[in-house]
Amino acid sequence: MNRNTIMTVLVIVALVCVGYAIYRSTGERIVITNGNTQTSYNDPQHGLILGLCIFAGLCIIGVIAMVLDKRSVTTLEERSELSRRTL
Repeated sequence: MNRNTIMTVLVIVALVCVGYAIYRSTGERIVITNGNTQTSYNDPQHGLILGLCIFAGLCIIGVIAMVLDKRSVTTLEERSELSRRTL
């Protein structure tokens, strides 16, 4: 993989993480009361949301680090002969 591919993948992963965090944080909280017990559904999971936002931030920091890196990475391999022809 080259740099452009990795940067594209990191940006997509960051956008998906932030999108899912927003989706989970805006969920409607449902509370059902049966007698003395309360059951709640779709509570926002603050730890999950925080983790996704931190992971997205690290992905963006990685992309910025790749953009600002001025080194040129080129690797050239010498061609090796796999077989020799004899006449």
